[in-house]
Amino acid sequence: MALLESFKQTTPPGSIVIGPPTPPLTADAKISGRVAAILRVFKACKNGYPPSEPWTVNKLNSGEYEELQRRLKDDVELWGYVDNRVRYDYDPIGSKLIIRMTTTLHDTFASELVTEIKKGFENLKKIQVETRPFIDKISSVSGAIHFEEDGKKFKHVPDIRFHHKDAAWPGVVIEVSYSQKRKSLIDLAENYLLASDGGIRVMVGIDLEYKKSKEASISIWRLKTSPGHDGQPEGEVIQELDNELFRDAEGSPILSSAGLELPLDNFAVQALSKGLPDCSVIVGPETLCTLLAEAEKWNEKSTLLQGVKPARIKRKYRQRTPEEQLTMSDEEKVIEEERRMRRKTAKADKSYGEEGLLAEASSQEAI
Repeated sequence: MALLESFKQTTPPGSIVIGPPTPPLTADAKISGRVAAILRVFKACKNGYPPSEPWTVNKLNSGEYEELQRRLKDDVELWGYVDNRVRYDYDPIGSKLIIRMTTTLHDTFASELVTEIKKGFENLKKIQVETRPFIDKISSVSGAIHFEEDGKKFKHVPDIRFHHKDAAWPGVVIEVSYSQKRKSLIDLAENYLLASDGGIRVMVGIDLEYKKSKEASISIWRLKTSPGHDGQPEGEVIQELDNELFRDAEGSPILSSAGLELPLDNFAVQALSKGLPDCSVIVGPETLCTLLAEAEKWNEKSTLLQGVKPARIKRKYRQRTPEEQLTMSDEEKVIEEERRMRRKTAKADKSYGEEGLLAEASSQEAI
């Protein structure tokens, strides 16, 4: 079952940032407004001015995404920076491009959680010796996961993923969530699990940020398959755990919570995990709270520059050649092009309205 077919009714979340309208595809269209806007964001990141929000959603259809990729590759320097330094996802189902900016809180928590899961692996290897060959092939890997659906390529860059060396897909994906990202978790889960045909066994969402509260929770999504009418299995994503709190509003662990429990066989497809003993990697609520509290301290420390500092020095910077960037005239040209395309789009859209249809009918009668 094709992923795009299974989501014909998908509605992009209300938090989407609506960019400039998409211009009609005409031979003289040099650059679409949405693509130009995203390129400016990428160039601003390169020049040290990233978006103020850690999770920014931009409307972008598949054609515009392909145009963005072409224009990025035409600018070798910018392409190298974006490919190596900017974390962004493209979702063809919701027609949106998401720019992820790192924060000390979430990156520190994610890093420490990876360490705890690896400790869990080591404990299992001691207790269940037969798990060693399987566990030794699992690594925590960073970077993008690339997908293809109906000839259209897209990617996601998860916060954490664990990949078995013999598997095509990582078995476990974890997203560390916050307010702007929370609404996108179900879309991410569906894309991860369906576009990999279940190769990604589970997606975990860990929500750390509640306004005016220290509550934190876990959500879990898995793939459920059933026989299709044509004999091919059909898959749908179900939410097994829905925002189960592991830390309360005062910041204390909720001991009744199971915490994060990941069965070992979830770390690879069944063909590779078949025959494993029934065991799990468990990170309990108390440990999760400790990791989160430490991450919060580091976040505050890095924000306020707390700690012992050296004596002030007289700073003598060398003269630097400004990096190649958009000149004011170039910028003005891009903005003017966007305005021109918006005017053309508005005019084109009007022709599909009642007035435009009547005018077209009158014109045909005159002929």
